[in-house]
Amino acid sequence: MCKAIAVNWRIPFARPCKATIPKMSAVRGSKHNAVLYSQLNDFQQHFGKKLAFTAEIKQGDKVLDMGCGTGEVTASVAELVGKQTQVVGVDPDIERIKVAVQQQSGIHENITFVHGDSSSKFPHFNEQYYDVHFSNFVLQWLNDREKEKFIDIAFKTLKPGGKIAIVSYEEDPVIVREAGKIVLEDIDNTKEKVQPYLVKKSVIETLLRRAGFGILHSKYFHNPYTFATAEDFLALVYCSDYFDDTKISQSRKNDWVKTFVNKDGTVTVLDPTIYQIIGKKLD
Repeated sequence: MCKAIAVNWRIPFARPCKATIPKMSAVRGSKHNAVLYSQLNDFQQHFGKKLAFTAEIKQGDKVLDMGCGTGEVTASVAELVGKQTQVVGVDPDIERIKVAVQQQSGIHENITFVHGDSSSKFPHFNEQYYDVHFSNFVLQWLNDREKEKFIDIAFKTLKPGGKIAIVSYEEDPVIVREAGKIVLEDIDNTKEKVQPYLVKKSVIETLLRRAGFGILHSKYFHNPYTFATAEDFLALVYCSDYFDDTKISQSRKNDWVKTFVNKDGTVTVLDPTIYQIIGKKLD
């Protein structure tokens, strides 16, 4: 049984992490990718906890975590709302949901994990039920039509005055784009590619207003994040984007290491386009 995840809003931004890295798969829903993502997603957890703090999630709030991944941030939210209040986590990757259920079973009994997406019949999907609709690094995986539907569903499932809380980003930093090139040309062309649909923060603000939200908070982050090793960084990039690390070009990887890895072996990522938005459902 896993230990309960402690809520700590003072995690140092440059906290390195290490993990034993299994082989990855280019297939969405891979068990190995899900386990690896759970081990290495401190980067996502950091921003997710900041988002929950900014959204002022509190005791008694009913929260829908849309795109919950392996559930670490969902568990932190469950700590905030209290044992008597339901939190629902939804994710389209069945293996990530399985990991979430396994890790939180017997620890956070107020969490319900659901395999699906915004169009699924998750608990209270047809009610104005939730106080907060929460999404951490999710919107970039939705195309334009899906983004509009995502926001529309959020509006319909929130109580009047409820909040939508979003973290996403506008573009990959060079270090991430170049990491992708290490394997991109080697991936089997018959396998489904998972591509991001990146948009400006201002576009999301416009979509939110059009759906009936007022913007309470909107800002960019400008802080670096440091990974303990190049392997940790590359593993997170590849398991997040469903790359197959068995098809890495070693020569391209060596070139990437020479360019981006610090002298002490760490990797520093600075993405000034990561943004946070809090919207309020207008009465």
